[in-house]
Amino acid sequence: MKHLALRGTRALTKALALAASALPAPPAMAATTYRIDDTGTVSSPAVTPMRWRRLAPGRAADNTVEGQVAVAARLNLGAWVHRQARIYLALAPTEGDQLSVSWRTQGRLLPGQMRAGTRTVVFEGVVSEPFLQETLLFQLTADGRRLARAQALQFHFEIEVTP
Repeated sequence: MKHLALRGTRALTKALALAASALPAPPAMAATTYRIDDTGTVSSPAVTPMRWRRLAPGRAADNTVEGQVAVAARLNLGAWVHRQARIYLALAPTEGDQLSVSWRTQGRLLPGQMRAGTRTVVFEGVVSEPFLQETLLFQLTADGRRLARAQALQFHFEIEVTP
């Protein structure tokens, strides 16, 4: 009898293992996205003049206007210290969505480029400090024929963490 019970337990274990392997895998934990408190972030200059790339365009008319703005970012990451995260820079849509932005950093955040109305990763890793401070130098470009008036450059930072 003992031999049959052991054999039955093995058979039951195998049957349970096979049944468990047939079940769908549990869903992956979805990442949660939060807007980062960046109230200490300052742009300089507050109003960025856009200038024509070429003063006298030749035959191949270049209608690009460009400007630069420095952003001293101060991100409050206290709620996510010691957590794996992705930080995004999000740029609100602009009139006509023709604005392009590229930027350089001092190395705490990633350099990159994007168009208005999108977001892109600027940090991926473990958050090690409650505040992240970084200077970004934005280079703005747009088609000067499509800029009818001054527009606000609205951006913010988001963090995505997995539970």
